[in-house]
Amino acid sequence: MPKEQVRKRGRRVRKGDVQNEAEDVPVQPTTEINEPVPSTSTSTSSTTPGGIHPSRAAFLAGRSAPRAQVQDQPSTAPEAQDPEEGPAEWHRGPRVDSEFPFGVLDPDVKAYFRNVEEQIKDWEGVSSAGEEREDRQLFLTSVLSELRSHELPTSTDPETSIVLERLLPSLNDWGRRVIGDSVGDKWEELIRHRFGSHVVQTWLTLAAGTLDREARGIWPPQQSKQETNPAEGQLPKMTELFLNIIKSLSTSFADLLSSPHASPPLRLLLLILTPNRAVPALESNEGDKNGLIRSKRSNKFRKNQDVKGKSILGDNGESAKGKGKRQVPAELVAKRKEITDSLKSRLGEAEWKAMGVDTVGSATVQLLLEFEVEDGAAEKEGSLFDILTEGLVTQLNKDPKSAPEPQPYLSTVLQTQTGTRLFETLLSLAPDKVFKALWKAYFVGKLGKLAGHPYANFVTAKGVSRLDKKGIEALIGEVEGNSGGRGLIKAARTSVLQALVERSVILGECQQDVLKLLYSCLELPEDKITDFVPCLMALKTYPMYQAILSGSDAPQETEDPSEEVDKEAEDTAAAYARRSAWENRRTAKPKAGEGEVLPNMQGCLILQGMMGMKDVNGVVLDSLTAQRVNTLLTYAKSPISSHFLDKVFTDPAVQPKYCRKVMLLLMDSWKELVEDRIGSRVMDTVWDKADGYMKEKIARSLIPHIVVLGQSQYAKYFLKKAELSLLQRRPDEWREKVVGLKHHFAHQKKSASIPVGNNLNGDSQEGEGGKKRKNESGSGTKDEIDMLFEGVEKKKSKKRKD
Repeated sequence: MPKEQVRKRGRRVRKGDVQNEAEDVPVQPTTEINEPVPSTSTSTSSTTPGGIHPSRAAFLAGRSAPRAQVQDQPSTAPEAQDPEEGPAEWHRGPRVDSEFPFGVLDPDVKAYFRNVEEQIKDWEGVSSAGEEREDRQLFLTSVLSELRSHELPTSTDPETSIVLERLLPSLNDWGRRVIGDSVGDKWEELIRHRFGSHVVQTWLTLAAGTLDREARGIWPPQQSKQETNPAEGQLPKMTELFLNIIKSLSTSFADLLSSPHASPPLRLLLLILTPNRAVPALESNEGDKNGLIRSKRSNKFRKNQDVKGKSILGDNGESAKGKGKRQVPAELVAKRKEITDSLKSRLGEAEWKAMGVDTVGSATVQLLLEFEVEDGAAEKEGSLFDILTEGLVTQLNKDPKSAPEPQPYLSTVLQTQTGTRLFETLLSLAPDKVFKALWKAYFVGKLGKLAGHPYANFVTAKGVSRLDKKGIEALIGEVEGNSGGRGLIKAARTSVLQALVERSVILGECQQDVLKLLYSCLELPEDKITDFVPCLMALKTYPMYQAILSGSDAPQETEDPSEEVDKEAEDTAAAYARRSAWENRRTAKPKAGEGEVLPNMQGCLILQGMMGMKDVNGVVLDSLTAQRVNTLLTYAKSPISSHFLDKVFTDPAVQPKYCRKVMLLLMDSWKELVEDRIGSRVMDTVWDKADGYMKEKIARSLIPHIVVLGQSQYAKYFLKKAELSLLQRRPDEWREKVVGLKHHFAHQKKSASIPVGNNLNGDSQEGEGGKKRKNESGSGTKDEIDMLFEGVEKKKSKKRKD
């Protein structure tokens, strides 16, 4: 290593200089402590003579950490000294007060809560009854007693906040009110905190159910005791707690909406104040799908921590509470409108537009737009819709036949990564006349470019879901005019194509036009229609697909002047894709080998949607059945393309003859399919949709491999369902049990078994009072086998007498 790169830990000593050993000068402590100092501390140059660091000494004394002070020390170095020379000094900066706004928890308390967390993990979501339930209730009581007066520090501590989130679902309405009352007037500080905001979100989600019960007049058992003894103090109701939250946040509501930590709890508060609106569940797998409440990072953190959001008492009905109609107390119904009106009066047009493209504020604006549509105020002048569309609503109210022109704000929003979410909300929620004006001003005439734009294609797809037949035909014409639409396949921008397929299924029209557009995008010749499914499944154009299969060089692409590309947006999207691939490198997709084409998710989604197109799904299925068996097995074993085969068997628009044809193609490959992890799931779908004849044909083809299949970890479940051993031993009984087919002599066998099993002697089986008679020996009724042999013996005895 060069000498210049060696880190210097002291003053450089030149040759010839005499190095005098200086005496160690002890550093005086900056904080006086009257408590005994532990003798086990190691002494360093920055500690007290007793061997304890000044910061730790201040912590033990209950004081704030002292600031680092640089003491003057004698030095023999010259005045002009190299900054790299001299002793290296390391000073720890002061702790930020916002990290622990309510103080630091005692280490013993944190250790206690870590043990509580381990116990909750064992009991979370597991039902309990009897003494075990009582033990868990006693456990909750002891935890709440330890938590008293520590609610706020626990909520803001990075280690114990997640414990409190696990604990809240196990509390009843009374316990949640106790936790909410302990916050007092500190709601603003709590929701601004990084970890406290998550605790508030969990508490608010559960409080929505408590508000619903209070609106219905359902109270916890402790409420009646409180009303009989008013002198002991009154615990506020959940309605009063929400009124207190709104009052304490009313002055700073506008500032908190753009806060990265405070904005999600406030959005959830607005959602709770809206009657009959579902609240996102606490379970990580049933979180907020639209991302308007909890962010993806928050849901990912809860999932990594394995937070199930379930009670340790086994009462898990709370998670399904938000799915039905939810009531809100009358005192809170008008509060949401008061908050939104206050926000509109405090924020100007420029602030609303800036919040619409902000990473945090955009979700708030989208939620407020939903509320505005629900209240019927979207078409009023000065509404949020009017502000974000730059006066479009006002223009249409004055002159409905006017031709709106594109404005700079929405034109920029349409092609930005964050703004596209806002534009999608505007298109999906806008009234009909506002939607038509937006589509005509910002999309018509530009659809060929916008359909392939890295960000605007999602907005265009959202608009396609509201187009009529004429709009779809015009869109298809513009996309085909832009180099035939092949750029959509090459750049993997298929959201518009998928939206066209879904819309044509809903309308029942334009299906042939959509199919022709897909042919054009794939550059598929008319005589190669059988390659439609493999090309679209791989999301490759026909020339590229053939080049991959043959191992030849890819065809050279010629730039078409009609293709308009936003280079800046393309570069940004490519950089973002590279970063995402680097972050998800552990879950990277497997690379295809030479001459192999792996299924693509986007192409598979288009094929799944095309199964509902009655007019053209026959062309797709003909292409599927024209493939080799190995290709079908590859599709069935893939976690992506297997869903396409499931759709073939389950979609009601698919004719039964195609399902039967696919089954016959796979007839010799059921063993290979049922032993695969993904293929066994496809096999279950095939078995459920097969008729009796096909089920028996499949089962008999697997009987020779019954021993091998029984040892497979995936095939053994199918063996249990198909009951192959029963078919091998008693085919008639198997057909009656599995297929539901009864033998034509079954009714005779059943009638013949009645006198033998129930009434051989001609006596009634029931006596007086509905009780069974006892035989002569005093025992109960005879077994059927005993009665059968008894009837045979009587017949023999009659023959002997004759």
